Amino acid sequence: MAMTEACALARTLNIAGELYAALSKGEELSGAVTLLDSISAAFSHCQNEQKPLTKCMRQLKKQIKRGNAEFYRTVKSGFSRLFPVLPYDFEKAAKHIPALIYGNDKICEKLQNSEQNKARSMADAMKSYPRFLFGEFEALSDEQFYELVFGYYPKLYDEPFMDDMRYLFI
Repeated sequence: MAMTEACALARTLNIAGELYAALSKGEELSGAVTLLDSISAAFSHCQNEQKPLTKCMRQLKKQIKRGNAEFYRTVKSGFSRLFPVLPYDFEKAAKHIPALIYGNDKICEKLQNSEQNKARSMADAMKSYPRFLFGEFEALSDEQFYELVFGYYPKLYDEPFMDDMRYLFI
């Protein structure tokens, strides 16, 4: 049975969530920027008729395996078709792809500038994002989620993080 686009996005969101969690804990991940870029590249294919996300999963798996074998062992089951995918609102998740990519870019920027604490704080906020898209924060409105999760970073570091993506939460 062929993998659906919704299933591929769910798997990619789970993998991204694991990466954000590892980064937020301050785990030394060799190739973290490459891993984030690989996930962003996969996200960018969501709903792309020429090369859909489903066609990118094998490539994402190879990139993660090559970029950090230890992290790959953590997320390996996420690539398995035996790994169950939770039901979620695919359209809502697809709408938030630009924000996920934007967040990844911001974390990469901080990592490349050796601003580890800022990168960890951003990753800490981002680790909740996939869970939000899976409905784990259903008691919060989208705007409340934004304020609770992404509103903290600017107060901590007196600089914006996800401000440009706020429109997705209104």
